[in-house]
Amino acid sequence: MNKFEKVVYNTVKKFPFLKSFVRDVYQGIMVMVSPPKSKKVTDNNVIEREGFFFGFHDKIPWSYDNSKLLAHRIKNVNSINSEGEIEIGYFHEDLETFEPLGVTSSWNWQQGSMLQWVNSEEIIFNVWDGKGNGARIIDLTGKVIRNLNYPVSVVSNCGQFALSFSFNRLGVGMPGYGYEHVDRGEDVSIQEPEDSGIYLYDYKGDTFKMLFSVKTIANYKREESMDGAYHFLTHTQFSPDSKRFLFLHRWQEGSSKRVNTRLLTSDLEGKDLYLLNSNGMVSHLTWFGGNKILAYASTKKYGDAYTIFTDKSEDVAILNPDEFNSDGHPQFCNNNGLIVSDTYPNRSRMQQLFLLDVAEQEKKVLGSFFSPLKYKETYRCDLHPRWDRLGNMICFDSVHTGVRSICVMKLKGE
Repeated sequence: MNKFEKVVYNTVKKFPFLKSFVRDVYQGIMVMVSPPKSKKVTDNNVIEREGFFFGFHDKIPWSYDNSKLLAHRIKNVNSINSEGEIEIGYFHEDLETFEPLGVTSSWNWQQGSMLQWVNSEEIIFNVWDGKGNGARIIDLTGKVIRNLNYPVSVVSNCGQFALSFSFNRLGVGMPGYGYEHVDRGEDVSIQEPEDSGIYLYDYKGDTFKMLFSVKTIANYKREESMDGAYHFLTHTQFSPDSKRFLFLHRWQEGSSKRVNTRLLTSDLEGKDLYLLNSNGMVSHLTWFGGNKILAYASTKKYGDAYTIFTDKSEDVAILNPDEFNSDGHPQFCNNNGLIVSDTYPNRSRMQQLFLLDVAEQEKKVLGSFFSPLKYKETYRCDLHPRWDRLGNMICFDSVHTGVRSICVMKLKGE
C-alpha cells in the first residue's frame, strides 16, 4: 500500500462493510483506467491445473516423500457458492494425473475441507455424515480407516494429534469459513458457550477431549469490549515440536460487528495458557524457529505490522515496515529457513508472491498474479502459498487464468 491507501485503510478498517465498498470501488476504477499489462508476471516456471485448489496456507499439501500433491477438484468452476460436493484426491509427481479418492460437502473456498496428511499413507479431511460435520481418515486407495465425530482443523507434525473447533460458530463469526450444513443441534446463537471450544484428538487412542470452552477463553484476562459480544475460536496451529499450539480468540463487537482478535498459546492439556502481546488485530501467522510466531498483527508499540512474537514471552519485534507493510499468508519452511507469503490484490488487482528472510529482513519477489474483480469476499482466491517438503517448490491457488487453479512454482536454481 502507498501512503494514501494506508491512510484510507486505517480510516475504514474498523467498519467492515465500508472497507469492502471503498476497496471494490477503488480497484474497479483502477483496473478500468490502468489495467495490468500481464496477468502473470514471474521469471519462474509455473504449472497451472485449472479447476483445482488446495485451500489454506497453514498446511503442506505434499506427501512426506514429496511425490504426491493433495488437491480439491471443483465440479462447476463457475459456481460462486461453496455448496454441494467436491472431490478430494492427489496429483502424481508429474502433476499430470489426478487420483480422486473421495467426495465431501464440508468445505469452503478459503480452507477447502481441511485436507491434509496424517502420515505417509493416510490423509484426513472433513465430511458431512448426514447428521453432523466430522472428519474421515482414508488411505491412498480411498479406503476408509476411521470416521471421526468432530471436524479437524490441523494435524500435528508428529501425526498423533489433531485439533478441532466449531465450524458452525466460525461460519457465524466469519462468513465464508463455515460449512453448508450446520450440525448436531448446536445452538450457535449463544455468545459464550460452555459446551463448545477446542478439542484435542489423539490418534493412538482414537479419542477426543475438550481442552477448554469458548466461555473459559472469553473469561481469561477478559476485556471490556467482550461483554455482550459473539465469541469464537479459530486458526489453530501446532508448534513445530507438537508440544504446544496457537489459536485465535475472536469476538464481534457492537452493531458494526467489528471483529477483535487475541493470539494465545496452550499446551496439549489446555492448562498452560499464554496470552501474547497483541492489540486487537491478528490475522495470519506461522510458527518459525521453534518458539517464535510471525503474524500480521497490531501491537500497542508498533501498530499494524508483520510482527514477531516469542511464545510465553512479552518480547515483540517487527519486520521492516517500509518493506513489509500489508497483510499476507506466511508459511515457514524448516528445510531452508525461509518464509513464503503473499499480498491481497493491489489497486490493479495483482497479488504478489514473495520470499521472506526474517534474519536478514530481505524480501525476494517471486511473481505477481491477476485476480479478476468477481473473485472477492467469500469467493475470493488468496494465493495461500505452501512449501513442499524440501523447500524447492511452492504451491498456491490463483485465478490469473480466469479459473480457480492450483499452481506449482519451481524455484530457480532448485
